[in-house]
Amino acid sequence: MVFNKYKLLLTVVYLFEMTSSFHKVLQLCEKQCFVWPVLGNKDSTNFIEYFKFGFAGELLKNNIFQEWLLSMVVNTDENIFPYHSHGLTATNIIKDLSEPFLYVKKLSNSQLPFGIAEAKQEIRGSANGTGQEETRYFQPLQHTVLWSCIFARPGNAMQRFYQWQHQRKIWWRKFSASPGRFLLTDIQSGPDGQVVEIKAEFPWGSETVETVRFLGAKVFENVEGKERELFEARDGRKKVMPHVIDSTISLEGSVLTFVCDAYDEPLFLGVPRQMLRFHRKLAPYKASFSASSSSMCACSYVDTESQKYIHFFVTSFLSNVCLGPFNATILH
Repeated sequence: MVFNKYKLLLTVVYLFEMTSSFHKVLQLCEKQCFVWPVLGNKDSTNFIEYFKFGFAGELLKNNIFQEWLLSMVVNTDENIFPYHSHGLTATNIIKDLSEPFLYVKKLSNSQLPFGIAEAKQEIRGSANGTGQEETRYFQPLQHTVLWSCIFARPGNAMQRFYQWQHQRKIWWRKFSASPGRFLLTDIQSGPDGQVVEIKAEFPWGSETVETVRFLGAKVFENVEGKERELFEARDGRKKVMPHVIDSTISLEGSVLTFVCDAYDEPLFLGVPRQMLRFHRKLAPYKASFSASSSSMCACSYVDTESQKYIHFFVTSFLSNVCLGPFNATILH
């Protein structure tokens, strides 16, 4: 009996520490003008209506979006084109994407594969008042959806689905202070196709950061006549119906994910200090230091190996005093 009470006490303490760590992140975000949530209430249920972004938060959000755009549109094997529709994010491929599909198909000379990438505002159908408390912060009612879609060749569509989910996992890990926290779930089969999620593991639990779906050609099953001809494309010389793979990310959820990932409490003068260690490409502010050996005779003896040590020392010191990440450079 005493042992069970002790286990229960440890569990309560552990859960309290997990929850308090998340609230520490929120408090630091507000203190540093990154982001803070706006709460709503409906039918006695609390939910996150939207996020307010400060100066640093806007820069961080923009950096995440630009890296997503580079990954999806520029650094990709397919011809994927950015698209901006009027209204909310496309929910029905046949109805909402017939016009951009035709445009992209012409640009690609009707040859598969090609795709579309879009960032649009979305209002969720219902407030997320269920599940663990922290998850609600990652699913605000009003948010920006980063949506991308590949129209693939039928012969290698499934292989591309596997490749794409691993590429997306690598993208998240590339900017993470702890790459191992980003994991792929098992593939789940449903009426619309196959779904896999990328999750981020935190002390309080796991959060879904991206969803990748393989819809195949099912989305075109009920399409006939001229409308079907519109969605036909070429695989070599053969006319085929493309197989659809898409990916969905919440931009606001991504900001909170990378903030939680960057949160750290290193010791400084023997005391824990809260700080955010962002990847240099996501960091809102960047700075560099230069020491020109040609203009300072005192530095003329500094060789290349010494410059590396100076670079390492300056960068490490600034990071430890909560001013990182910086890019320290020694110029000749």
